[in-house]
Amino acid sequence: MNKKIIGVIFAVLIIIFLMIISFNTTDQEILKQTFVIGAVYFENDGFVEISFHDTSNKTNHVTLEILGMEESFHKKYDSSSFAERIIFTSVPKYGWQSMPITFLVEHEKLGKIRIKTEVRSVGDVPAPMIFSYN
Repeated sequence: MNKKIIGVIFAVLIIIFLMIISFNTTDQEILKQTFVIGAVYFENDGFVEISFHDTSNKTNHVTLEILGMEESFHKKYDSSSFAERIIFTSVPKYGWQSMPITFLVEHEKLGKIRIKTEVRSVGDVPAPMIFSYN
């Protein structure tokens, strides 16, 4: 009898674990389809262009931050789409991973979402986006 109870509990735990993984994967896919983000370094022109686009047009506010700079870049937008150019005369000493790009997005349906990515040079594969709920 105890073996049956343990077996049932084990099966239920596995099912719950699989559901959590499934929901998280679904959420990630929805977020990847909803938000289009670019962070590209144009070496010849000496600037980074950061772009944000919400395909659902339901973003109310976005706060963009570039961390790791001598003075962190911080700007707020009341739009579902924007592009910003920031002067960078060279690649940072410790690489772009030392200067993460973060977005705090307030979305009508999805709530508050934090997105992190990194700058890549023109022609490089874009850095992955990391999503979290705030």
